[in-house]
Amino acid sequence: MWRAAEKGVPEAQFWLGAAFDQHLWFGVTDEQEALKWFRRAAEQGNPDAEYTLGIHYEVGEGVKQDYGKAAYWFRRAAEQVPDLGGAGQGRNDLGILYADGDGVPKDYVQAYMWFSLAGNDINIAWIQHKMTPGQISEAKNLAADWKLQHPNPAIY
Repeated sequence: MWRAAEKGVPEAQFWLGAAFDQHLWFGVTDEQEALKWFRRAAEQGNPDAEYTLGIHYEVGEGVKQDYGKAAYWFRRAAEQVPDLGGAGQGRNDLGILYADGDGVPKDYVQAYMWFSLAGNDINIAWIQHKMTPGQISEAKNLAADWKLQHPNPAIY
C-alpha cells in the first residue's frame, strides 16, 4: 500500500492516511502524516479523503478549526457521483453546515436539498419543521435539478 500511495494512487493514499489517523498499522497516531496523505488523495478527487479532510476542519483535529474549509471539502465530496462513502456523508454534513450556518450562510433550502440527496430522512424531518411549504417545494426542485445534472441511473 505504501508503494501505491507514493506512486499517487488515491485510494492507497486515503488508506495510508487512515492508518496514521486511527493508529491502525504503525503503532502510532501521526495526525500530520495522516493529513498529508488525506490531502494528496483529496486533491485527486477521492471522496472519502475529501470528506475526511472536511471532518478534520470541522472539529479542528490536526488543523485549525475552519468551517469554511470544512464546507469546501464536504462540497467536493458531495458533488461526486455515485454517492458511495464520502460522497453521501459529504452531502449530509454539508446539509448540517447549511442548517446551522457554519462556514456557509444559514440556508434551510440548501440544507434540505443536501439531506435529500444524502437520503437522510431523519435530518429532512428535522429541518422541514423550520421551513415554509414554499421552501420545501424549492428544495425538492433543487434536488431534482441536481440529480438531472449529475446522472447516475443505478443510484437514483
